[in-house]
Amino acid sequence: MLGFSVAHADGDTSPLLLAANTKAQSSNAETSVQTSGTKTSILPSNAVGLDGNSQSIFKFNGFGTLATTHSSQRDGDYVPDSILPSGAGRSSEWSTSNDSRLGLHVAANISPKISAVLQVISEYQADNSYNPEVEWFNIKYSFNPDFFIRIGRIALPAMLYSDSRDVGYSFPWIHPPVDVYRELTITHSDGIDAMYRWEFEGYENTVKVILGQNVIDRPNITSTEQGLRGIVDTVEYGPALFKVGYHMRESSFVNLQTGISDPWVMYTDLSLGASYDPGEWFVLSEWLQRQSTTKVDSMYVTSGARIEKFTPYITYSTVSAASFFPSTPTPTATSILSSLRSQSTVSLGMRWDFMKKTDLKVQYDQVRLSSNSNGYLINVARNAVLYGDRIDLISLAVDFVF
Repeated sequence: MLGFSVAHADGDTSPLLLAANTKAQSSNAETSVQTSGTKTSILPSNAVGLDGNSQSIFKFNGFGTLATTHSSQRDGDYVPDSILPSGAGRSSEWSTSNDSRLGLHVAANISPKISAVLQVISEYQADNSYNPEVEWFNIKYSFNPDFFIRIGRIALPAMLYSDSRDVGYSFPWIHPPVDVYRELTITHSDGIDAMYRWEFEGYENTVKVILGQNVIDRPNITSTEQGLRGIVDTVEYGPALFKVGYHMRESSFVNLQTGISDPWVMYTDLSLGASYDPGEWFVLSEWLQRQSTTKVDSMYVTSGARIEKFTPYITYSTVSAASFFPSTPTPTATSILSSLRSQSTVSLGMRWDFMKKTDLKVQYDQVRLSSNSNGYLINVARNAVLYGDRIDLISLAVDFVF
C-alpha cells in the first residue's frame, strides 16, 4: 500500500509527503531527507566513515527526476518556475528542462545535540545552465527532541511542500500545483530559525519562527530580500493536518545592465494548508495570498486514491489577477499588464510505484488563460495575443531516490 505520512525526526515536523513502498525497504537501509531541518522517511541513508567504518557521523542521500513536457501552445513557453528562461511550447515542443533535476544531500550528526546538513541541486537555471547550487547549508542545535535552532541556509516552510518541492518522489504530482507554488519566488533564507513542538490530548502542535535574508543573482537582475521574518504553526490530529504561515520581507531589484535599483517594497505572504489522509484516499488544499503594491490570491485542491501501487489524482488550481491598493502610486502600463496575469488549471494524473525507490508519473494539465492576459506563459511571440486560450499539457516523469 502507498501512503502519505507526516513524519517527525530530530525534533521537527515534516510537510505532507508521499512515500511509496516503504514497507519493502530493508531495515538496514533507513530512509531520510531533511525537510524543515529534519530527516523524513523518503531517502535511503548511506553512512560512510572516513576510515571505511559504516558507523559514521555522515549520511549521504540523493534524489532526482527525469521528466519531459509537451505543450499544445506554440506561441509561448509554459514553465513551472519564474526563473526558467524557456520551457515547453514555443522554444521546444517537448521540453526536459521544466522538471528534471538531480540532488545530493549530506547530513552530519556531529554530537547528540549538534548536526549539520548540506543539499546541492542541479537543475535548469536562468543562465541556461545546469550548474549545481547550494539549496541548504545549516547547523542545528537540538535542546531536546522537540526544540531546536538552526543557523545557515534554511528552507522556507511557508507551504506543505516548501521543503520537498524539489523531491518529486515525495508528492503525487509531476510538480506541486504551478498556480500556487510559482508565486513562491524564493525557496530558502540565509539566517536563523527555531522550532518548538508539544502535544495536548491527542493534538500535536509545532511552531516555527524564521529570520533572514535572500539574494538571487540572475543574468540581468539581482533581487535582494532583506528583513525576512515569519512564523508557521502546524497542528496535527489523527489523519488531519492544518498549517498556517505568515512571512514578510522587503524586496528590491537591481538591473545589472543599467545599474538602476527599484525602490524597496514590502511583501507579505499569508498561507493556509490542510490535508486529510485516512489511508486509502486523501485530500489536500492550500491557499496563498501575496501582498505588495498589489494583492494576489491563489489556491488548489487535490484528491486521490491509493489502489495497490497506483495513485490516480485530480487537481484544480487557480491564481487571480492582482488588484492594486488605493495607496499605491500610479502604476505603469507594464505593471498594469503584469497585474492582469491569471489562469486556472485542471490536472489529471497517475503515479505508479513500479519498483522500490522509483516511480513513474503521467499527468495531463488543461490550462485556461484569463480573458485579458497571457497567464504565466513566457517568451510569447511578438504581437501574439493569447488571452482566453486553452493550453493542453502532457508530462511524463520518473522520480527516484538513492
